[in-house]
Amino acid sequence: MQIGAYLNSMRDPAGLPAPAFIFDAFLVLTFALHILFVNLVIGSAILIVWGKIKKTEYSARLSSSLSKLLVNSVSWAIVLGVAPLLFIQVIYDPFWYTANTLSAFWALIFLAFIALGFSLIYVYYLSDGKRSVLWIILSLGLFLLAGIVKHSLAITQLYPESWPSFAVRDGLYISTGKYLHGFEIFRFLHFVIPSLAVVGVWLIFYAKYFRGKYENEYLDWVSGLGIRLALIFSVIQGIIGFFWLLTLPGDLNFIRHPVFIVALILSLIFILYLFLSYRSGNLRPTLMAILLGITVSAMSAARESLRIAYFSRVGYNLADYPVNLSLGSLILFLSTFIMGLIVLFYVATVAYRAGKGIREVGAHALGKISVYLLWLWIIFMVSIGLYNTIKG
Repeated sequence: MQIGAYLNSMRDPAGLPAPAFIFDAFLVLTFALHILFVNLVIGSAILIVWGKIKKTEYSARLSSSLSKLLVNSVSWAIVLGVAPLLFIQVIYDPFWYTANTLSAFWALIFLAFIALGFSLIYVYYLSDGKRSVLWIILSLGLFLLAGIVKHSLAITQLYPESWPSFAVRDGLYISTGKYLHGFEIFRFLHFVIPSLAVVGVWLIFYAKYFRGKYENEYLDWVSGLGIRLALIFSVIQGIIGFFWLLTLPGDLNFIRHPVFIVALILSLIFILYLFLSYRSGNLRPTLMAILLGITVSAMSAARESLRIAYFSRVGYNLADYPVNLSLGSLILFLSTFIMGLIVLFYVATVAYRAGKGIREVGAHALGKISVYLLWLWIIFMVSIGLYNTIKG
């Protein structure tokens, strides 16, 4: 049996409840959000260590603030990481399940890395930064190990023609899943290096947010550090991305892919904007964050286009995935997603205003709508559960 026919036979026989491109679009969006928070985790952890080692007044003060960012970013990175993982399981199930089976030990130990890394960060956070920075260094190492595991699993998925050689060594079938089967240094660094660029943009926003609450000298230092980090590490990421591009299989011809070209143009525009902002000293964090979000989303789309190109080489096409249309479940999913955005926007609004010391949080109408939506959702889901239980 050819590899393409084999992969297609491993698809869920029940099919998809909606066309694959819908799930793929959500995969691109949720991965972009996930990787932004992952970058905040890695970047803020590095700056905490740097601040503790440097031991200046400003760096120590910034480290204390970053510990709050770190513990919240880890939570969001974990929550937002669930969504793209689920979408991958839905539309790329033959690849995902096989890769996780071939490296089953590491797929499980990945969870331990995340849990232990988060625990170390939380202990450091609860100590108000009084514990040794070694706790942050250890957690950073664990998160990087977790990243290596996920990276290797993603690489394994890209080469289904090599799966037999991964499963059998010296004539013996390996059932322990104790090996990782792929690592591409430039691809891995392309996702890690921007951590300092992303946290740099956050520092610029931080400086504006607390303007008037903290002294200007400190905030000027923070914003100056932020723009330098954002510019320098965005350029470094671009250089690493170029070398990653050179390592891609020539038959993919990815350099001419329209999604890649769009992502490249947006990346260059973002770097140019950072450079002009650095030269002029006119830092506009909101616009900078919007451009960053657009750029990362485009890069997420380019990453997905690359995956599709890899899979098409072995005869796997998303458009061919059988669809057993279920409008009810699709509408429920989309409405839940929209409701979640509304509720999160309200929570973010309250948190933003409270952080600035504004007692009157405002947005009362939005708050009432959020509460009503949550109650409607709970009542609806409980009703469905009761109906199916009684009917069954």
